[in-house]
Amino acid sequence: MSTVNTTTRPQDDDTFRAKTLRGLLLARELDQARRARGFSTRDLAQAMSMSPAMVNRVMTGRRVPTALEIGGLCAVLDVPAARRPLLYERRATADRTEWIIHPGRGRTIVHDVEAIADAITWFASDLIPQPLRTAAYHRAVEQSTDHTPGADPPPAHQAEQAALRISRFLLHPRVLRHPAFTGEVLRDQLHHLLDVHLPRIRLLPGSTAAHPGFRVLTVGHFPPIVHIEQLGTDLLLENPTATTRHAEFLRHLDATALTTPATRDTLRHLLTTARG
Repeated sequence: MSTVNTTTRPQDDDTFRAKTLRGLLLARELDQARRARGFSTRDLAQAMSMSPAMVNRVMTGRRVPTALEIGGLCAVLDVPAARRPLLYERRATADRTEWIIHPGRGRTIVHDVEAIADAITWFASDLIPQPLRTAAYHRAVEQSTDHTPGADPPPAHQAEQAALRISRFLLHPRVLRHPAFTGEVLRDQLHHLLDVHLPRIRLLPGSTAAHPGFRVLTVGHFPPIVHIEQLGTDLLLENPTATTRHAEFLRHLDATALTTPATRDTLRHLLTTARG
């Protein structure tokens, strides 16, 4: 049985680099651009008139570059013009922790965090997470809320597709039952879970607490990141004082979840019931 490692702390890991999520995203994007351009640290240092040690500190997140350095790095590394304002913003706010992303501001930040994650573990307590839904199930969800009736799920963002490959889902059994969904919608959704997503899902016992859903994103050399989505607003938590309770709850869920064979058998039983 795989386990969830959510115990990393900055003070416990001498390879820890960036102090905040904004600083981490900034460093990762700059380093990715450096690699894409084929620059070694020494090459980039020479082009920037900086020491290799200083460039290394910027690329690993241990040092936040100045606004002038961001401009030079964007020019030397040919960072797309559309991304440059984001890098300037993250440099200017690199000392801030936590992120609240209100509806209408897009999910660029969430996608950027997904893109640097090594593993993602979901806990769903009310509805099946969007990456696991059929189109019919998604439309039923939209129709039962304030969203536009009949809307199909949006095309998966490239980062979302990559995130699915590194995701595990712990599902409360009540996500498989909803009074607004017809038997056909549920049958198709259960088939989809069995045929496509079984290796990445595990059901939880019915006695599991009905805690609001969330997910934990694990990134190397950084504390666990908790992502909570409520009514279109995304909240990203990174400070261990705010994430420890979620991490401990997730470890408990992982220890009590059904095995994959037991999850498969339960889904098959529910499918038989849905046929009735």
